[in-house]
Amino acid sequence: MMHYDRLIIDGYNLLHQVEELAQMLRTDIQGARHQLVRMVEETAHNMARQTTIVFDGREAGSDAALSSKYLEVFFSPSNLSADTIIERLVCKCPTPGKILVVTSDHAEHDTVSSAGAHTMSSEEFMVRCKADAKKTVPKRTPPGQEPKLGDLFPDGL
Repeated sequence: MMHYDRLIIDGYNLLHQVEELAQMLRTDIQGARHQLVRMVEETAHNMARQTTIVFDGREAGSDAALSSKYLEVFFSPSNLSADTIIERLVCKCPTPGKILVVTSDHAEHDTVSSAGAHTMSSEEFMVRCKADAKKTVPKRTPPGQEPKLGDLFPDGL
């Protein structure tokens, strides 16, 4: 798997790929976004040095509560769509070939591809996130104890 300099995710496009989050949007938009970020952050970090999740928004800016050292959450201003922000991020980059854009929007896919970025469908990205979540090693150390090296190996080794 190629490691990219930057991963840019079309936030609501990806969020609608997760049925429970798409339903949650109706009652708790902030909670749905928060759960999406937590769901994708490990996979995103494994794929790229920096990740930007762009949501359509009323007020431009980032969300410090959802952002971390390697992941930023950004909202487009009311006069621009998330797609426009994503396209501008790709076009302003001197090395668009080192960017991966996650979206299932065909027009967005065509635009960023023609600018030199790589693309992945939202469905494929979520499959990867779910597979990575299953790989997580369950903790076998009791709470309050430091893990030992042997705790990380499967039983029987």
